[in-house]
This record gives sequence, C-alpha cells and structure tokens, in this order.
Amino acid sequence: MTKPVPQEDLATIGRRIEAFVFDALVVFFGSLVLQLLLGGMAGLENPIFSVVRFEMGAVVYVVNVVLIVCYFVLMRAYLGGQTLGARAAHVRVVAVEGYRLDPVVALIRLAVAVVSAAILFLGYLLALFDSERRTLQDRIAHTVVVREILITPTHDKP
Repeated sequence: MTKPVPQEDLATIGRRIEAFVFDALVVFFGSLVLQLLLGGMAGLENPIFSVVRFEMGAVVYVVNVVLIVCYFVLMRAYLGGQTLGARAAHVRVVAVEGYRLDPVVALIRLAVAVVSAAILFLGYLLALFDSERRTLQDRIAHTVVVREILITPTHDKP
C-alpha cells in the first residue's frame, strides 16, 4: 500500500477542469488545422498513392486520432506528466508509486478517460467524492494529479 499524497499537494477540481478545457481547445484547433491541411487535398486525386476523395477522408480521420493519442500519451509519459493544458493549469499527472508514467499506463489512462467522458463524464465525478480527488482513469492507471510547485525567486534588499 502506498502512502497517500498530502491534501496540499493535490490539484484542485478547478485546476483539473482548466487543464481539460485547455487541452480540448488544443485538440480542437490542432484537428481543425489538420483538416484544413490534409482535408483540403481530399477532393484531389493523390498521384503518389492514387487515393480518391473517400479514402483521403478516412486517412485524415485516422491521422487525426493517432496525433491526438500521441499528444496525450507522449506528453504525459515523456514530458513530466504534463500536456499543454496541465502546464497552463500548473498540474501534472504522476504515478501513485512515485515513478515516471509509462507510455502504456498513459495510454490506459487516456482510454479510460475517453470512455468516462463518453458516459456523461461519470468517471470524472469520482473526484468529487474521493479524498485524493482521483477520477476513474486515475484509479485504474494508479495515478494522481498534483499541483506543480511554483518556485518564485526571492530578492534580497541591498
């Protein structure tokens, strides 16, 4: 059994929502740009692969999903447990056991988060009743969302 994270180190529900909304905007606008770049070519026949309009739309969709998964998994696994939204909200996802997030754990956490969001965000509501503010994806992936400690420089008066 692991030692619980002190309450003062846990991310607040408000900060978690802030990170979620910021990441949703990043994904939305990133997908929009991808659609404009790749989807704009969907009406043209690709001379290299001979892809017609319908197949190009499917390719754009698959590329979009792969990039979204990579965004969440790789950033959480290799950039200190933070996506752009988490960085903006000054929170990070960490493993309960104290080790760095494994890409497989980050992928499992993402998959559960997607299912949880699809079912009226029910898995997220657990954070309201959990002493460590953990959601369903946190429980399954053995993670917790903590505040990022901000160190401000102190200036000595001359």
